[in-house]
Amino acid sequence: MTTGTDRELRLTTLGTGSAFTAIGHNAAACVDGRLLLDCGGPVQSLMARAGMDPLGLETVLLSHFHADHTFHLPILLAGRRLDHPASPPITVVGPPGTATYVESLLRLGFGDRIATLVLAGDGIRFLEWSDGDAARLGGYEVEAVGVTHAPDLTALAFRVERAGVSLGYSGDTAWCDGIRALARRSDYLLVECTGMDGPEATHLCRDEVLQLMAEAPRTRFILTHLTRRAPVPGALVAADGVTLPLRRPGDPGAQPPSGTKQAASAERQ
Repeated sequence: MTTGTDRELRLTTLGTGSAFTAIGHNAAACVDGRLLLDCGGPVQSLMARAGMDPLGLETVLLSHFHADHTFHLPILLAGRRLDHPASPPITVVGPPGTATYVESLLRLGFGDRIATLVLAGDGIRFLEWSDGDAARLGGYEVEAVGVTHAPDLTALAFRVERAGVSLGYSGDTAWCDGIRALARRSDYLLVECTGMDGPEATHLCRDEVLQLMAEAPRTRFILTHLTRRAPVPGALVAADGVTLPLRRPGDPGAQPPSGTKQAASAERQ
């Protein structure tokens, strides 16, 4: 299993493509093999390919209810419950309505009998959060940050901290105060850059990411949810299946602050 140390988090970018692109799997990333950020891609196989055991997951953070961020969650939950009945409990955190939404996906995907089996007992704990909600989950300090995405749903970003290292994750967001504040408060920010070639109505574009970097010069930026990969000065452009050690600021090997060197696209390791 890919785990962090007392001086770093280990971030694995499982899926870095935007909703309809063919350049990568849909949104999913994993911290230390224990905490999952969205579940759009086939997480079980992607984690195994990266050397991680999906049964090691303790927490799932859902940013919003779009398909490219959530539709593989029923498969993950059903696999844990049905193929591994003794698997440890898992906590699913998301916006208000998360429990009902996940139950609906399970019933749609597998029918009432399997959905009932998966949801029975105390194997899944649901937490429904809004902007500012926070808790210690599985050894991580986790905080929800409200952001603006589509007009018909609630979207959250998250700030995760352990070992003196903080990671922000945006899910999907347009330019808003929430993502700007999160950028300033994070050592690293895994942030979407859907609009690599120009403005996007409900997503960040390249110029807006550059503005975020200018506002948060000490934050290291990792770009995901991509329609294509292209250099962005001072940021790391992510690829599927790459594990990055996120070290404490100032430690040897820590990524330099954004804006201090030309971007390098992450290649599959």
